[in-house]
Amino acid sequence: MKRLMVKMGLLVLAAGALGGIAAPSVASAKTKAKPTFTNTDLKRYYKSAKSKTAFYFKTYNSSGKTGTLLIFGDFNGAKANVKYGVPSSIKLSKNKRTLTTKYKLIEFKTKDNKTTTSLSKKNYTFKLTKKTSTTFSTKVYGTKLNRRLATSGKSYTYTKTKTNPASPYAKKYVKPALFKEYMKAFESFDSVKREKLATKYTNTAVKTMISNFNYKA
Repeated sequence: MKRLMVKMGLLVLAAGALGGIAAPSVASAKTKAKPTFTNTDLKRYYKSAKSKTAFYFKTYNSSGKTGTLLIFGDFNGAKANVKYGVPSSIKLSKNKRTLTTKYKLIEFKTKDNKTTTSLSKKNYTFKLTKKTSTTFSTKVYGTKLNRRLATSGKSYTYTKTKTNPASPYAKKYVKPALFKEYMKAFESFDSVKREKLATKYTNTAVKTMISNFNYKA
C-alpha cells in the first residue's frame, strides 16, 4: 500500500488542514461560546462504544510527499474490519464547528494469492460536528459487513481521546465473537484441541485487526 500512496502523490495535510484559523473558544462573561475545532482535534482518536467503531486522521511522509489517511475501524464482532480512506478535501464550516471530509476508499483485491490496491471511483463524504470540548457527532452508514463514515445513516456520539482505542475495542468486542466462531469451526476436534485452535486463530485475528488500525506507512 505504501507504493500506492507514493503513486497518488497525496497532498492533504491533516495537521495543518485548518490553516491555523481554528483557535480555542473563549467564553464571554454573559455568553458561553460554543466549542469550535482546533488543529489539535485532528491529532486525536475518536471512539464510540455504542457503534463499536473508532477513527482518526493519519498524516505521513513518504518519498518527500505528505499525505493523509482517514482510518476507520469497525470493531463490531466477528465481522470486524478496517477501512482506509484518502481525503480529497477537508473543510471547516464558517462557524468552525463542523468539519466536512470528502474521501475515496482504498479497495483491496486478491487474485492468485496476490493483493492489489486501487482507489474507489465513488467519492464519499462525512461531517464531524463538535458538540463539546471532547464529544463530536457524525453518521455511520452501511451493513455490518460494510460500514463507513457518511452524511446519512445512523448518528453516533464520538469521544475524542489521546489513547488509541484499537486494543481495548478489539479485545472487548471482537475477541469474544471470533472465539465463538472459531469454536464452531473446529467442533470436529476434541474439546482440548478445539479450544487451543480457537484461541490461536482468535489471537492472531485480533492482533491483525489492531495492526491494521495502527497503520504505519
